[in-house]
Amino acid sequence: MHKFSGNGNSPTQLRDGGYYSIVDGDQFAIAKVLRLEPDKVHVRIYKEHFAQRPAHIDPARLTLGTIHDSDGFGMSHLPLTRERFYRSEPVFITESPVTANELKGYELWKEVASGGVFE
Repeated sequence: MHKFSGNGNSPTQLRDGGYYSIVDGDQFAIAKVLRLEPDKVHVRIYKEHFAQRPAHIDPARLTLGTIHDSDGFGMSHLPLTRERFYRSEPVFITESPVTANELKGYELWKEVASGGVFE
């Protein structure tokens, strides 16, 4: 786990399986950390957005949606530098184990993306 101050308030820790509220424009989205690496954070970004930073969520109600949804969609796997993830001001909400299904995009990335990340 890595300590950081995501929003200038109390320190938060990154952890595999952690759900974090993140800044997305003038709204907030939910990211789940799928895998931590020394310089990378692999996340799943959910479709749902909130006008105010949520303090609680029900992970079972989060969806990815599809590109055909008129109200947007999420991403099943997004590789980011830790610095890039910190810029989204993540705040821990809850956690649940990362499933094999959630790691499919990460496993594919390891095979074909040569370690590329978004900065």
